[in-house]
Amino acid sequence: MAKLLVKAREFGDESVADVAQRTGISRSTLHRLAAGTKQPSLATLWTLRDAYQLQLDMLVYDDPLTVRPTVVPRPRPAAAGAGRGRARR
Repeated sequence: MAKLLVKAREFGDESVADVAQRTGISRSTLHRLAAGTKQPSLATLWTLRDAYQLQLDMLVYDDPLTVRPTVVPRPRPAAAGAGRGRARR
C-alpha cells in the first residue's frame, strides 16, 4: 500500500478520496486495505494497477507491511524406538 500511495501522489492524488475518485473503489475499502483489515480482491488489484500504471506484483509483494512471513513448522524428531513396532531380537 505504501508504494501505491507514493505512485498516487505522482498522479496528483493526495488523499484517499482522490484515489477513490480515480479508481471507483470506495473510500471505506481503501481505508480497510491501508489498515490491513481487508485483503484486496483481484478486481481491486487490477483497478489499482491500471489507474496508476503499476505492475501487479508491486501491489502484492513489494510492501513489507502487507507481506506476512510464512511460518513452516519443522517436523519433530521421533522419540527413540517410536513408530517401529516391536523390537527385533
